[in-house]
Amino acid sequence: MATPVLLIHGSAADHTTWSIQLHSPVLAARFSLTAYDRPLLDTVEQQADVALTYLEQPAIVVGSSFGAVIALEVIRRRPQLGAVLIEPPMGATDDAPAAPAAFLAEYDRRAAREGGPAAAEFFLRTVLGDTAFERMPKAYRDRATQKYAEIRADSAALIAYKPRYGELARVQTPVLLLGGDRSAPYFRPTLEALARALPKARLEIVPAAGHMLHAEASRTFAQLLFAFADEIA
Repeated sequence: MATPVLLIHGSAADHTTWSIQLHSPVLAARFSLTAYDRPLLDTVEQQADVALTYLEQPAIVVGSSFGAVIALEVIRRRPQLGAVLIEPPMGATDDAPAAPAAFLAEYDRRAAREGGPAAAEFFLRTVLGDTAFERMPKAYRDRATQKYAEIRADSAALIAYKPRYGELARVQTPVLLLGGDRSAPYFRPTLEALARALPKARLEIVPAAGHMLHAEASRTFAQLLFAFADEIA
């Protein structure tokens, strides 16, 4: 029987960020993959409510970036689920904000002065770095910068969200934490904090990959997903 896998995308994206996985016959032979377009909502908790409507039992929930924060909230509520978290952009402690308080003010200033797509570009350059942003295919870049309202909502939700690391000890199923060795350095302390807080977490750093590692290193990602599914079977 195919293992259900729910794929949750990050900010400035939609379900097509998982296109490689959704169109992979190799993955389709083992998994029943579901991806959806997240609605524009105010909180991580509301996003988790939506994600839970797609989940079957048993299942694996996979989240990229902001989607990984949603996936973390999902397994907090359903600790029997397996999870793969790709670089959740949270603080490494409950007191550390996901972004400086001035970030939203600067985002809003750019949106008012230069337009929403310019604000979205500011976000993408901040998260991915200038080099990775410039390497993005133009069609993807144009689509991503049109999601400025969603980016604004996600950013506000992240700043308001508290990881509550002390509560994660009750998640007793395996969790695979993934990072890219070319990603911005601020993702690593959060991955390491989660590795300490989650009793059965394992941290893997994927070579030659950045923040969008499921697309940049799709073959390695598939291998890791297969191994993780074997681990929790």
